[in-house]
Amino acid sequence: MKIQENKVFNLMDTNGRRSDVINALQGYLTILDKLSMKWDNLPKSLSQYIFYKQAIELSPEVFSQHVPYDNLQVDISTKPKFNQALNQNNLKWIQDNADDYSELINKFDKGIEDRARHYTSTLVKLGFTDKERTISQIGEQLLSQIPLNRDDLEKIIPINNINIVYFRQLLKLKIFNSTNDKFYSPFAMAIYILLKRNRVSENEFLELIQGLSPYYNFEEIDELVNNYKIGQIVKDIDIALPSNIPTNNKIDETVFRETFKNQKSASVIEIYWQFYNYLIAFVGNNNLINLENLLNYYEDYQEKINKAFGRGRNLFSTRRGERPTVDNFINSNQEMFENNINQYLYKEFILSKQLDQIREYADTTKRIFKATGIISFDNGYVELAYKELLNNIFDIETIKNLSFGNYTSDEDYEDGINSYFCSIKSVCEILQYAQERIDDIVEKIKNEFENKDIIDITEIIAQKRKEEFIKHINEKFPIEETKNILKLFKERNNDNLIKDKVSSIATIPTIYEFIVGIAWYYFSGKQIDLLNSYNLTLSADFEPLVHAGGGQGDIVIYEEDKVIMLEATLMNSNSQKRGEWEPVLRHSVNLKVEEETQNTNRIVTTFFIADEFDPNTINIWKAVAAVPLQSSINRENYTDNVVIMPIDTSELCVLMDKSDMYNEIIYNVHDLFKVDKNSFNMSWRDEFIKEIING
Repeated sequence: MKIQENKVFNLMDTNGRRSDVINALQGYLTILDKLSMKWDNLPKSLSQYIFYKQAIELSPEVFSQHVPYDNLQVDISTKPKFNQALNQNNLKWIQDNADDYSELINKFDKGIEDRARHYTSTLVKLGFTDKERTISQIGEQLLSQIPLNRDDLEKIIPINNINIVYFRQLLKLKIFNSTNDKFYSPFAMAIYILLKRNRVSENEFLELIQGLSPYYNFEEIDELVNNYKIGQIVKDIDIALPSNIPTNNKIDETVFRETFKNQKSASVIEIYWQFYNYLIAFVGNNNLINLENLLNYYEDYQEKINKAFGRGRNLFSTRRGERPTVDNFINSNQEMFENNINQYLYKEFILSKQLDQIREYADTTKRIFKATGIISFDNGYVELAYKELLNNIFDIETIKNLSFGNYTSDEDYEDGINSYFCSIKSVCEILQYAQERIDDIVEKIKNEFENKDIIDITEIIAQKRKEEFIKHINEKFPIEETKNILKLFKERNNDNLIKDKVSSIATIPTIYEFIVGIAWYYFSGKQIDLLNSYNLTLSADFEPLVHAGGGQGDIVIYEEDKVIMLEATLMNSNSQKRGEWEPVLRHSVNLKVEEETQNTNRIVTTFFIADEFDPNTINIWKAVAAVPLQSSINRENYTDNVVIMPIDTSELCVLMDKSDMYNEIIYNVHDLFKVDKNSFNMSWRDEFIKEIING
């Protein structure tokens, strides 16, 4: 990724930014994976239009309003031939008749195809696709289409494969200058800061990470990291006064409004202009009346004025309601009044805008960093997770050299599907650790754990992680709070409240899956290993990020005598038939076949958990227990008595208070589905057809 000087890098375009960024990227990749046409706009390709259409269908709660798309559908409906070609994906007809429909075709790119490009740009920036939106091998790993093989150090860190994919890619991520000869690596810098500082305030950390660029003079980086103060990242930016702004005289109103713009709100420029008038009046005549007018207006619009001209802090040092003498006011705001006021105000406006942009883009950067599972953002502070491991894995000088420097290779680092950035590289390969160095790191880690074997160390770390998770549940999700949250899912107007209580970075279905697991933990009498039962991806702070992939059950709980799979959905009773029947049945059959193939002698029970069911869903799950079913993984294997028990959310709340009956209830459910295995004729259809054909 390249940026121009004095620009702020971003990992997700403003147009298309979402709080559930990790889930969004997973969904966008899935859509691209199913597209079988060149990535381009009409009339060259239908891909960008189809992508946008499928994106809003995939996340209707996110894309609740899509006026350009809706208007376009109305326009298309009035052109039956074009509409038919579009529905049939007849690109040749559209190209042959493009001149006749040029006005309509142009509308595709305004708020539809252009947004498809914005939405997928993060996939390019993270190397999951190339610029043509061809999915890279790393993207295929994210979709679980290519196995992920961990190196010797990755095996020790207790994070899942999706965490590992993001860990690797962010460690490779470089921001280049316009001439491609200098780079800055924000994630490597993040690790470097946390190695040096151990624990940093979140605001300082994010300003540093987002505010640095390949144009920065990194000779002073240690001083900056060790002594950083909020807002400092922009103080050295060189800003020249535009030629149309006078040095001494009052700025013309038209020039002022064109210069001091606010892209998000035109009305706020009026506030800037009125404030400027009061400020200029005071500068021209330092009297108490002008000071009173200035402070009164400032206090009426303090938040907006501070954001525009004060870098988010108070522009004046005077406290609200305080009315100092003129001399005291000037002395306490000396920097403002000892310089030319136009030059000062313009500089602060540009710096404030730069800092505001840094803070805005940093929100998405933070969310993507969380996907690695190795950086903790907790209670306003940031630190590395698994310090006993990572402090040994990361050599501070190696990380420093990876964070910035000159780029001298003739090879294009990130351009093309076969580039270094789009290729699979493990952490050891990225850090260029030879085997001897890896062995030394392993020995250091052993010393950290009293010379225990690596296998034992891995178990110790995993056990510590589980204990931290249980503590997290006990503190944040006690049993009554978990019940209260479960009840909120009934109404979708509670979505924001649910996100406030659980996680702002996950979708509501993902959060439902997460909370269902916690409810089952209470139902089990706190006996199950919930952390390792989730197929969710979690952050270092145990926030759900993205739900399980299509080939896995949502939650699979392995116990000594039984295996329980929980499939959770917020789909309504009608949508369940289309979206859940097949995957739930497939996961249940495959899990039971796997257990039987391995001769574990554990009973397998699936619980299908939703807010509501229709009678057909309930009866279908009962009926499937009566027929032999084939594994989708190994077609030679069949199983029978597949148990899929529907439980609604309110019933789950009741079960949370029945922990003393946990095992009894599970076995009773299993008994409920028992049928006579010998009563089913596997050849019933073939015999019938054969009789007809031969009859």
